[in-house]
Amino acid sequence: MSIVKLPVSAVAEVLYCPRNFYYRIVEQAEDYNHHVLEGRKQEERREQRLNVNREGYKQSRKIFLDSDFYNIAGTLDVIEEKDGMIYPIEYKKGPLRNNVNDDVQVCCQALLLEEHLNKDISKGYVFYVESAKRRVVVLSQDLRELTIQTIQRAKEIIEKGEIPQPVNDQRCHGCSLIERCLPEETKYLKEGNQKPRKPVPSVNLGRVLYVDTPGAYLRKKDGRILVTKDKETIRDIPLTAIDQIVLVGTVNISGPLLQELLRNSIPVHFATTYGNYLGWLNPTFNKNSLLRLAQARAVDNENLRLVLAKAFVRGKLSNMRTLLLRYNRNLRNEQISYVTTQLNKIIMKVESADSLEELLGYEGNGSREYFSILHLLLKKDNEFYFSGRNRRPPRDPINAMLSYGYSLLCKDVVNELMRVGLDPYLGFYHSNIYGRPALALDIMEEFRSIIVDSAVLTAINTGMVNQADFRQEFGKCEMSEKGRKALFQAYRNRINEEITHPIFGYKLNYRRNIELQVRFMAKVLTKELNEYKPFLVR
Repeated sequence: MSIVKLPVSAVAEVLYCPRNFYYRIVEQAEDYNHHVLEGRKQEERREQRLNVNREGYKQSRKIFLDSDFYNIAGTLDVIEEKDGMIYPIEYKKGPLRNNVNDDVQVCCQALLLEEHLNKDISKGYVFYVESAKRRVVVLSQDLRELTIQTIQRAKEIIEKGEIPQPVNDQRCHGCSLIERCLPEETKYLKEGNQKPRKPVPSVNLGRVLYVDTPGAYLRKKDGRILVTKDKETIRDIPLTAIDQIVLVGTVNISGPLLQELLRNSIPVHFATTYGNYLGWLNPTFNKNSLLRLAQARAVDNENLRLVLAKAFVRGKLSNMRTLLLRYNRNLRNEQISYVTTQLNKIIMKVESADSLEELLGYEGNGSREYFSILHLLLKKDNEFYFSGRNRRPPRDPINAMLSYGYSLLCKDVVNELMRVGLDPYLGFYHSNIYGRPALALDIMEEFRSIIVDSAVLTAINTGMVNQADFRQEFGKCEMSEKGRKALFQAYRNRINEEITHPIFGYKLNYRRNIELQVRFMAKVLTKELNEYKPFLVR
């Protein structure tokens, strides 16, 4: 890979963390945290005055320069002229400190000035906002050589296209890319030494605005989202309190609100009243084209496809079995015990499958065994009947709930795939046919039973739904608005429930675990990890 000019702001990152440099430059990562946002706010305040003339010196701000010789470019925070001298000043958010990374960045700026002005620059400064003090940077020969070496190292990382190993030390604390990098998890999966600490919370907190009231209308007003029907306000929610929106059936949304949602990177998902997932309106697509190229190459690799497909199927069947075992601790039902034994036998055969077709057979057999006794997990006094899985359209209430729950799960998996930079439509196990989010369906396999099936069972066994919440006609079953809202609540409760990670030992909710699985998939495709391990609950 090559770029036109290397950004000066990224050169110092090579010294601090080569992996961070790779993510930002090669993969075009734009992840941020409060440190980055605070730095941007300070920068915006400085930009309000581009030129400052005071007695004894002059300052020019936000000056863009580039170098054909060093092949670098950057916008200098401040260029100061005083007593016949000219020098760059770099602004940093934190307290006064001696930091060689800051010195290299100032030296890069000096190299740009020297080439632009054709004169020597002897020094520069770093101004630390928190301390309100500047530190002089003497542009010695040693610093110049280190800077040139760092520029060369940066170019080598770009040309090789290989992800540097994580530094995995105190530098990771407070890094805005830690949830992408996962340094401790990556090291543990490779070496199996010290288990990682719990990762920082994901940016997406799972705060979902779900609207399925027929005829409802969403619009924006003063930084808020208003949900109205027949001119009556149903909901009034701050835009900042929402991570995604789900619209079901005949719900309308205004153009200005859609534009505001896109500006704030808030996706909107659309589904039918029958639970069919139609698609989504998503902000600008992730810029990591290298990851999608790796994904496309992997799709054409039949051996890798089979290996990944086995992991998905093993995860699905194992978690089905675990769900049955959990319920049977109290039920002590012989039929359930028999099916768990059969599932275990099928799981053992999965690794010996020689083709995707053979694997489909094992998955189909396991799913039939599982669904044949799913009704035994319902309370005896329930009013629902379930004889097996059917769909398109679902013909009974439980199948209607399962289909609707799977559409919600598909939507959440698509969200995570898009955030990470993978194409939801290029899968490894499910067929890549037009309009099918094959990779989302692949990742979903591990989570279907432990999230959706569990939520459906809870909704029935706790009385959140009843037969009155469904309408059956012409061989199909449809959920009422009340039924959909009840199931959505059960689904949301489940996906936000924390569980101990089976490999790392820390607690995360299911939503965050889906994100981790997607990120590990990306690391396998880019050959940072050798193996994709399915999420297996205990």
